[in-house]
Amino acid sequence: MAEIRPVNAISVHSIPVPAALWNPGLSTIIEANPEWEERSGIDSFDIKRLLESESEHFIYNECSYSLKRGTVEGSLELLMIVPSIETRTSENEKDKQNSSSDIYQSLIRNTPTCVCIIDKNGVLTEMNESFKQLFKLTDEAIGESLCRQSPFKNPAFVNLVMKGIQGKNVQREELTFKTGDDRECTCHITISPADYNQRGAVDQVGIILHDITEKKEYENDLLSLKVELENTLRLQKTITYKIKKHQDDFVIEMAAGDLLNKLDISPSNVIGKTIQEIFDTYHLGKIQPKLKRIWVTGEELTYEDEYKGLEYIASMVPVMKDGEVTTIICSIADISLIKDIQRKLIETQEKYRSMVQYSPDNIYMLNTEGIVQEVNPAAEGQWTFPSDDMIGKHFSEFITEDQQIDTIKHFETALQGEATRYITTLNNKDGNRTHISVTNIPIRVNDKVIGIYGIGQDITARMKIAEELKEAKELLEAYFEHAGDGIALLDPAGEILKVNQHFESMFGWNEAEIIGESITILHLEEQVSQFKQNLKMVKAGKRIKDYETVRYRKDGSPIEIVFNLNPILNDTGKLIGISAIIRDLSEKKRNEDLLKKSEQLAMIGQLAAGVAHEIRNPLTTIKGFLQLMKESAEDDFHLQVIQGELDRIEIITNEFLALAKPRAVHFSMTSLTTLLTSSVEFIKMECLKQGVDVRFSVEEAEIYCDSHQIKQVVLNVMKNALEAMPEGGLLSVQLEKENGCAKISIQDNGAGIPPERMKHLGEPFYSTKEKGTGLGLMICQKIIKEHNGSFSIQSNVNDGTTVTILLPIAGKAGKEY
Repeated sequence: MAEIRPVNAISVHSIPVPAALWNPGLSTIIEANPEWEERSGIDSFDIKRLLESESEHFIYNECSYSLKRGTVEGSLELLMIVPSIETRTSENEKDKQNSSSDIYQSLIRNTPTCVCIIDKNGVLTEMNESFKQLFKLTDEAIGESLCRQSPFKNPAFVNLVMKGIQGKNVQREELTFKTGDDRECTCHITISPADYNQRGAVDQVGIILHDITEKKEYENDLLSLKVELENTLRLQKTITYKIKKHQDDFVIEMAAGDLLNKLDISPSNVIGKTIQEIFDTYHLGKIQPKLKRIWVTGEELTYEDEYKGLEYIASMVPVMKDGEVTTIICSIADISLIKDIQRKLIETQEKYRSMVQYSPDNIYMLNTEGIVQEVNPAAEGQWTFPSDDMIGKHFSEFITEDQQIDTIKHFETALQGEATRYITTLNNKDGNRTHISVTNIPIRVNDKVIGIYGIGQDITARMKIAEELKEAKELLEAYFEHAGDGIALLDPAGEILKVNQHFESMFGWNEAEIIGESITILHLEEQVSQFKQNLKMVKAGKRIKDYETVRYRKDGSPIEIVFNLNPILNDTGKLIGISAIIRDLSEKKRNEDLLKKSEQLAMIGQLAAGVAHEIRNPLTTIKGFLQLMKESAEDDFHLQVIQGELDRIEIITNEFLALAKPRAVHFSMTSLTTLLTSSVEFIKMECLKQGVDVRFSVEEAEIYCDSHQIKQVVLNVMKNALEAMPEGGLLSVQLEKENGCAKISIQDNGAGIPPERMKHLGEPFYSTKEKGTGLGLMICQKIIKEHNGSFSIQSNVNDGTTVTILLPIAGKAGKEY
């Protein structure tokens, strides 16, 4: 059986064969069991000779024995005398030998040390449980080559095994193996021949592997600690003086320490010299009294001072003998770094105190129970409570009832070590409420939360602004969605981001269909280049204003529009979008056509009335003279021809007069509000061109009328008002209900009409305008009269003119037209 290396738990007294612990360095037996003592007491059993012999086998009393040796710990070896297998003994001796062998086998099986046996060919023949567990082997490895097992395919290990097979002992070799779980372990290896054949050749080799992985880790940790300690000591420079009294002075007998180098002091320059020779008068006056007092009293003394710019702490310790001081050991340590840290700490504390004291945010400290410990002045001012009323109370007392549960949850989260941020509401002492944004910060000491810092910022004004912004946003969104113009928001590339309802109804697409599409979806192919030019101008920061053009609906039908393109810039002036405001000109074009036709009709009426007026007067004279001629003339035929032609001229003149009369009317239920709104929208463009502002105020009213005639009247009156303000001004249009009638007031702030001219208004061929005929006002008055209404004019010089139209509201006057 192979030799083993017991661990500390195994005592030589528990080994049933002669065993002892041997110290090779001292050549001394340290401990031995009774069996060893018995053998060593026999003169013929020379232990010393056996230990010096290279052979492990010897003959005693005609019996063959083997001396088994193995290192146990440190420099000690375990010696055991084991009978060889070939020894012929009596049956009793054989039983005893078998008993010893069984115990020996048990020790091998149960030891935590890894043990295995291989034969002369390197085949594994036996291994204990510790060996199996460490290298993750099973009994199937028995009978296989040990060095072909995965953990042992190490060339260095194979070389050691070959030495053992060759009969050489291997002691305390150190190798690292990879075990079956890919873990690395380091072992001390002992290999020695375990059995020989009769020719002296090795039959078996014992291998002992002692796992020292943890020991190596401890050694590495110890080495790291040692290096760290050395670095610490190197940084913590000191000086040690050994001082003795000589007569009435003190002499330095020893000086050592790296701090001497920092002070540029050489030990050879101070050893053997008195303190008067070393220190200047100022420092001598500080040190000498201290040394004298210690020499007399024997007390220890520690103090801090400064020398050559070095801040230090000195410890003076007396060495006593027979109750008297014989030597003083003075240790001086550099505390400059510590002092710097202390000063910085004090400075940091002052900064922190200033930050807390003068912070505009309220800062308070709570203990783990939620009790207020400290508050800064800002907290007193914001909470409107003096600090004495807050300290010692639970923080929840100052929180509004509806916020307390949520606030306490955040406090409990902070107690778990996690900073939290939330918004809550305070009940102030004055009865008002303050909204604050709170950050809870855990206070940690030795990785344990001992309290909470709360930092609160008053956000009442900010929340009010946010609410106002929200309302403004809602108003803007409402305006965007319900604006009378189509609005599209574009990205800088001209792709559609958002459109409003009027845009959808104007062009026939819904928002989902065109989001992400280019706005050129409204264009014909030949219009795209012009749009790109407009887009380029907007990107350059310019605005496209009142651009009239034609675009196309989803169904391909054209629509006349006017649009404005405006850049949308961020705070840095970067273009982030484009707003396109589009107005449908269809109604305006219709109104323009109506006005044009009305003007044409008025012109024809004026022409007809003028021609009729100018022709009828001479025609009457001619007819009179012709009648006289008929009474005296003989040629009646020619006079009849002339009379017929004159009658024909009279008929044509009457037809001209008929052109000046109103055409047939068609009454229907009409919203005067809508009619007036569309008329104002139509005239707005002319107002903008002329610099006239429009003030428009209406109530809802319905009348039974010919909408075209009423619209003609309103447009004519507003057009006259514009012509009265060539340099700009204010046009006021108002619709209100009064005594069952709809009252329309159209007012300008032009030059006004003098009183002497007011009385002639409404007469044919009388006008305040240079080229007017006076027939327009007469026609308007006639139309209103035909609608059972009234038409009146009020004017003051330099104050402007007001035209008031009263029309019966539907249901009041009945349908009697």
